[in-house]
Amino acid sequence: MSPRAMQTFHHTLDIDAPATEVWRVLTNPELVREWASAYADGLSIRTSWREGDAVAWKEPNGATRAAGRVAAFEPGRRLSFEYDAGRVAPEGRSFCETFEISEVDHRTRLDFITGPLDDIGAAALKRPAEAAIREIKSLAEESAQIRRLR
Repeated sequence: MSPRAMQTFHHTLDIDAPATEVWRVLTNPELVREWASAYADGLSIRTSWREGDAVAWKEPNGATRAAGRVAAFEPGRRLSFEYDAGRVAPEGRSFCETFEISEVDHRTRLDFITGPLDDIGAAALKRPAEAAIREIKSLAEESAQIRRLR
């Protein structure tokens, strides 16, 4: 049996909002629930937001969709989760999701990297991940617009 090909996805978006607003969207549980709905309706995150501590994505019925740990928590710059269990990381195989924030030309650049994933995991995550980062962009830009109007 040959080894399975592994894939890593890298998505980059420029966001018309301050880095602090993008960070808030990534770490505020209510806002996380909004963009995480791209993966599954009602999905919520359970974590302390401390590096090394547990993270779990819970479905409305209480089932764990994915679990692991907070691999990096650098406010305003980098958030990373390493998963070791769940639907997209079967058989004890792990993968990471990393959000990196930088400021470029008075805008915020969000780099989202996920992987490595086998073909099944990649197929399960590609479309929802793209929708989730578009929602992160939308939420951050809407919030920044509201703050500018105040």
